[in-house]
Amino acid sequence: MTAASPSLESRRVTAYYADISELDIESRAERALRWLDAGERARYHRFRVDDDRQMFLMGRVMARALVGRALGVPPTGWTWREGPHGRPEIASPDTPLRFNIAHSACLVVCALAAGREVGVDVEDLRRRPIEPGLVYRYFAQAEVADIGVGTSGWERKFLSYWTLKEAYLKARGLGLSVHLADVGFALDAPEPRISFSRSMAGSQTRWRFHLAQPTERHMIAVAASAADGVRPEIDLRPFEFQLELSS
Repeated sequence: MTAASPSLESRRVTAYYADISELDIESRAERALRWLDAGERARYHRFRVDDDRQMFLMGRVMARALVGRALGVPPTGWTWREGPHGRPEIASPDTPLRFNIAHSACLVVCALAAGREVGVDVEDLRRRPIEPGLVYRYFAQAEVADIGVGTSGWERKFLSYWTLKEAYLKARGLGLSVHLADVGFALDAPEPRISFSRSMAGSQTRWRFHLAQPTERHMIAVAASAADGVRPEIDLRPFEFQLELSS
């Protein structure tokens, strides 16, 4: 039997974001750790950098809370598994619900969709300087021309394209096994459009994308499949961190 997703509509995809500082309130990190299984807790403790450790925990907690709420089960009432190239999936119960997680520079994003593939990526706009050679290596010819290496604002354009590519690949569960230059985007319309070449030629182009900057430091891209002919609305909103952890 397939579990229903009462709080999600197939025509809407929602991505939630939160800063890891939320975990500092009222010892939330300690309580949040109770939602992790033994393997996840071991992984949590292996991180050497505090921010990385907290982003991992925040991602797990957000997914547990949001997926549980959508399925109508407790946060720990569903089983997590790693799919292709590490894509997170719901192993049980059987459900059309899909989710994806990304994090960077202390911000964590979790996207949910019902009955369609979804991917999300977040990039740090204050990251270290970008090596120009990456543009010529990983971007389609039209993208390279639009980025205009060395011109004013070129690094921001680079991150716009890069974030969209990552979101799409994560939605497909392809990881970085694909030559990124074979996945191209156009940013000259109200919303991004995708196209494919060479190794990706013939891929389904019925996707919807959303690109946004929720903070001064972060850029987020959401990718949602529209292969069913339905163009879903994509919402981006803050995660309301209200942990109801059992003792």
